[in-house]
Parts: sequence; structure tokens; C-alpha cells
Amino acid sequence: MGTVQAASSKLAELGIKFSYPKPAQLLEYLIRVGSSEGEIVLDFFAGSGTTGEAVLNLNAVGERRHFVLVQLPEAANDGSQSIAMLCKDRIRRVAKQLHAEAGTLRSNGLEMDFGFRAYKLDQSNFQTWDADEPTDGKSLAAQMELHVEHIREGRSDHDLLYEILLKSGFTLTTPIETIALAEKNVSSIAGGALMICLERSLTMEVIRAMADSKPERVVCLDAGFAGNDQLKANAVQIFRTKGVGSFKTV
Repeated sequence: MGTVQAASSKLAELGIKFSYPKPAQLLEYLIRVGSSEGEIVLDFFAGSGTTGEAVLNLNAVGERRHFVLVQLPEAANDGSQSIAMLCKDRIRRVAKQLHAEAGTLRSNGLEMDFGFRAYKLDQSNFQTWDADEPTDGKSLAAQMELHVEHIREGRSDHDLLYEILLKSGFTLTTPIETIALAEKNVSSIAGGALMICLERSLTMEVIRAMADSKPERVVCLDAGFAGNDQLKANAVQIFRTKGVGSFKTV
């Protein structure tokens, strides 16, 4: 079933230093015994990512499972990076090694996918009004200044998309398709159940195009209307006419 020493040697071959890693072979055995194909394996103390490697190894020989790893961003032994970063690095290297060993791996006639998504818990991408702040004129003016641009500095459209996705009740694994409508990028969620447009310059053409697609819900950036209240009012009426259940801006 493997030993800690053997697991340490395997990590060293990948260029990763980590004390007392769990043996991947042992976890492969436990995963086979304790789960069925198609299920999700959850490790709430991911460490160096052994559980992820074990699932990838099983998938490489024709089994089909998914994994979710959770790890606090605590420092690794040598302090050079966090354990969470080390975990992600390991999964990338294991996937690369599996591809190198077997070329384009296929399972049940389908090309294997060794990609993964990584998320971290953080503040909202959108500035929120702090009701606990002092209400004197100077403090209010300062807080209003912060909300001139209510999206936090350094946040990408990808960040905004996934926060809106979660707040709209969808999971992180919900299918997302980026489509072009009236020369603007629109994210179609769950086959068009929700459409999200994060363009900073909305037009009547893209609004009509989204409405014609008849999604259940539409979300746009308020900044996309650039203060054009008439365009926003027209958007409300167009979506309502086309039967869109909900339209809101963030």
C-alpha cells in the first residue's frame, strides 16, 4: 500500500518537499473500496494533494471520479510557499507526468481531462456600504467616493462571473459558455438559464440579442450603462416583453 518514505521519494521526483505525505497507493485502495465511479472524493485536509493524485491515477487506468480538495493557506515546512500552493503545484506536475507516460489518455473512448479549477475564499469583488462607519459629512463623502467604482481594484471579469454565478444559486461546476452577441461577450450559464454580460459598454443591440435568446435571468454590470438611464429603462422593458423572469445590474 506504500509507505511515507516512498511517498516522500515520489514527491522528491516531482521536485516537491513535504514532510510525512500520505502514500498515494494507500489512498487509491481506500478510494476504490469506499466510493463508486462517478462519485466525488472530498478531502477537507488536502495537505500536499495526495488524494487528488490518487484520483488522477485511478482515472488514468479507466475509472471516472472527481475530487474536491480543501486546504488552509498555511505556510509549508520550508516557508517558501503555502501548503495550498504546494498542493496545486503537485496536481499540475502529476497530470503532466501522466500525459508524458501515456500520451493522450483515453477512458471509455473519451479523452481524459486532467485539468482542475482552484478557488480561494476572499472578500466580495464588489464594495459594500459600511453602515457602521461614522455618519458625519466627511466620512460619508469618503465612503461615497469609494463607491464611484464599486468593483474592488485588481478583480478580473472571471472573478466577477463566479461570484455572480454563486449568488444566483448555481454551483462552481455549472457549465458556462461564452458567446458573442452583437459584438459583445456574454456568458451563457446552464444552457441559457442565466445570461451574464460584463461588458463596460452595453448597446441596445446586445440587449435585444440577449432578450431574443429568452433566458430565465439576465445580469449586467451597472457600469455597462455608463449612466444612461434611458438605455437601462429600455432594457427593463425589452426583457419584460420577451418574458425574461429577472433582470438586474450589479
